[in-house]
Amino acid sequence: MELKKYQQSTLEAVKDYLVEVKKFGPKIAFISSTEKPYKEDFFGEIPFICVKIPTGGGKTFVATHTVREIMDSVLSTKLGKGLVLWFVPSEAICSQTILKLADKNDPHRQVLDEYFENKVRVLSVPEALRLRKPDVDDNLCIIISTLDAFRKEKALRDKYKVYKENGELLPFFSEIKDEPALEKDEEDTIINSLANVIRKDKPLIVIDEGHRAKTLLSIDFLKDLNPSFIIEFTATPRDESNVLVNIHSTQLKEEKMVKIPIILESVSQWQQAVTRGVNKRKELWEITKKEKSEYIRPIALIQAEQEKETDKKVTVQKIKDFLIKEAKIPEEEIAIKTASTNQIAGINLFSKKCPINYIITVNALAEGWDCSFAYLLISVANIGSKISVEQIIGRILRLPNAKEKNNPELNNSYIFASAKNFNEAATQIVSGLESNGFSKADLINASNPKAKYEFEVERALDNKLLVPYFSINEEKLEFGDLLGENFELSKQNPEFDFKTHFDSDGIVKVDVSKDDEWFWSRQTTLNIVYKDKNFSKEELIQWLDKKLRFIELEKKDKLTFIEKAVDYQLKKHNLSELSVNRFVFRDELERQITVRLQQFTEKRFFELLKTKKITLTEFEDYPKKILISEKENQTFKKSLYTEIGKLNKEELNFISRLDSETLPNIKPWVRNREKQDFYIQGWKKGKFYPDFIALTKKGTILALEWKGADRKTNEDTKYKEQIAKEWEKQGKGKLVFFLATTTNIEEVLNEIKKIG
Repeated sequence: MELKKYQQSTLEAVKDYLVEVKKFGPKIAFISSTEKPYKEDFFGEIPFICVKIPTGGGKTFVATHTVREIMDSVLSTKLGKGLVLWFVPSEAICSQTILKLADKNDPHRQVLDEYFENKVRVLSVPEALRLRKPDVDDNLCIIISTLDAFRKEKALRDKYKVYKENGELLPFFSEIKDEPALEKDEEDTIINSLANVIRKDKPLIVIDEGHRAKTLLSIDFLKDLNPSFIIEFTATPRDESNVLVNIHSTQLKEEKMVKIPIILESVSQWQQAVTRGVNKRKELWEITKKEKSEYIRPIALIQAEQEKETDKKVTVQKIKDFLIKEAKIPEEEIAIKTASTNQIAGINLFSKKCPINYIITVNALAEGWDCSFAYLLISVANIGSKISVEQIIGRILRLPNAKEKNNPELNNSYIFASAKNFNEAATQIVSGLESNGFSKADLINASNPKAKYEFEVERALDNKLLVPYFSINEEKLEFGDLLGENFELSKQNPEFDFKTHFDSDGIVKVDVSKDDEWFWSRQTTLNIVYKDKNFSKEELIQWLDKKLRFIELEKKDKLTFIEKAVDYQLKKHNLSELSVNRFVFRDELERQITVRLQQFTEKRFFELLKTKKITLTEFEDYPKKILISEKENQTFKKSLYTEIGKLNKEELNFISRLDSETLPNIKPWVRNREKQDFYIQGWKKGKFYPDFIALTKKGTILALEWKGADRKTNEDTKYKEQIAKEWEKQGKGKLVFFLATTTNIEEVLNEIKKIG
C-alpha cells in the first residue's frame, strides 16, 4: 500500500522535525518547523506533537510509518527494541487496531515488519500482563490499549491490573535497586507491575484520536508513564496540542480518499427521508453498473432512534417494517447492527454475493466500522436528540478503492435527514463534519441545482502560463538522470571519522551533549545493551544495507561501499562498540554517501548545462480547476484563479502589492502549489517549488520565492537561489527569479516594475 502525497508530506514534516529535535530539543524544533509557539505546559522537555488528519485519511497507516521514523531517529538509542504504547479511544477501535497490526498480511503490520526485521510483537493489555523480559529485549513490543485501561485516579489503581503487583513480571526488576520514576508500595518497595515495566522502558506513546484525552487526569496519567516521546493523531486537535501537520479535507479529496462534497437533503417526515434515500440508492446502483473496472454496491445506513416506551419513537423495527411493507425492499437486503443485534458479523459486505443494501443502526456504527460501499446516511431521529446524525457521519465518507469514479455522483456521499428545514439539519451535520476533521464548506444543499463545492476554484483568466522546466531529452529532469550509469559508489573514498555516543557495554557516555546533539536528561539513564543473536560484522553490514535507502543506487554497489566503510571503522572501533552505535554510524554513513552523490550530481549538472543536454521545455498549462484547503478572504484582480489558498501575513502583504495597480506590467500570477505545480530540479534529490509564478504583459515569466527573515541565509535557501538562478540564465532574459524577504521587499518590487 503506497503512501498518498499528503501522507508522504506528513512523514517528511515529521522527519524534518526529528532532525531538529536531535539538534535543539522539542521546543525550538517545533517553532522552527511551524513558526508557531510550542505548548510545553503538560510534558515539559518530552517531545509532544500532533498530526491532524480527517476521518478516512489513513491515520493508522501514517502512524505505523511515524513509529519507524521516531524509533529510527530520536529514540535510536533503543536499537529498535522496547515498548510502544498505542492508545485508542474505545474497545471497538482497540480490537480493530490489534487486528490490523497483528496480521502479518496487513499493510500496516508489513510496514513495521519490513523495518524492524520481523521482530515485532503486538499485544493487548491482558497479553502484556504476561510479558516476558526476552520479548522486550529482542523485539519492538506494541501494547494497544484504550485510554481508560490506564487513565485512573491513583487512589483507585489497586482495582486496575496494569498497576497491580504481578509476579510474572518479576524478571524485569531483578537488577533494579532503586529508580525514582517507578511506583512503590507503602513499604517503599518497587511494585512489579506492568505500569512500572513501561515506566522503566521510557516508551514511545502513540495516541489515536488524542483529543479524547482532554482532562488534567488524562495528561497526568500519560506523563506518569515516563514516556520518551508522545505523538497524537486526530481529526480534531485540542487547544493544548502542538499541531505539527494539518491535513485538510481537500487533500483527501485530491487523493481520491473520500466522498466529498456531501449532498444534504432535508424533509419534514421520517418516511419521506427513508423513501428519498431508497430512491437515491437505487439510482446510484444503476450508475455503478456502468463502472466496468470495479464492483460497487451502494449501501444505505439508516439511523433509528433509541428504544423508548413511547410509540412516537422511530425504532429499528419500525424502519424495517417500513422498508419491507412500504418501500418493497426484500428482507434479505436489510441488516440490523445495534448493541444487542449484529446481523453483519462475519459477512463480507464487499462480496458480489452479499445481498445487503440497507443497514439499520442507532449508534453501533459510531466508530471502528468502515465500509466504503456506504454511500448514504438516512437519519430518522429527531435532529435535536442525543442520538443524532453527527455520530455516524464518518462512516459514509470513504471512497471505494481510493479511486475517482467516472460518474461524478459516485464521488459524493449523501445524507437524508428528517428535519423542519435545511438549516436545522445542517447545524447538526456540520457538528459531525467538524468532529471528523471536515468543515461546513464540504456540505452542499441538494435543493440547490447550482450547488458548487466551495473548495473547488476555477481559472479567472484565460492567459496561458507555460513555465519552462529543466529537461533532458525533452522530458522533465529528475535526480536519477544526473547520476546516469556512470556513478559508482564503491569507487568512492570510504574513510571518514565519527564520534560514538555509547561504550561497548551500552552505558551512555557523560560527554554526549558535546556532540552538538540534544539529549534530555532521562535518556542518560537508559541501559542499552545490544543482544542480537546474529551479532557479527556480516549482520551489521546487512543491517546498514537495509537501513540506508538509496533507491537510485544498485544494491551490489552500495553493499561494497558499506563493507569498505565498516572495515575502515573496525581499525578504530571494536565490533561491539560499532554495533551498539549502529544508528549513529548509520546516520553518518548516510550523510557521507549523500555528500558523495551530490558532489557527482552537481558536477554532472553543470556539465550537462554546458553541453546543452539540459535544456528548457515548456510543459502543460496550469489546470482549469483546482482544490484549495483554506481560502484567503481577500480578492485579487490578477490571480490566475478566482480564489487562492490561505497565506501568512507576510506572503499576503507581498502578493497584494504584486497584484496592485502599482505594477501594471504584471498580467496573471498564480500561487504555485507544493508537489503539484511547476518545480526546478537541481542536483539534490528534492525539487524546488517557488511560492508564486507571474507573467508580464510582454511574456517574461517570474518565479518568486518568499522567505522569512530568519531563513533567508540558511543552506536550503542558498541552494534554491542557486539553482533558480541557473534556470534564469537558461531563459535568456525571458525568465527571472526573485528571493523576497521582509528586508528586501521594496527592492524586489522595484526590480519587477522595470521588467517588460
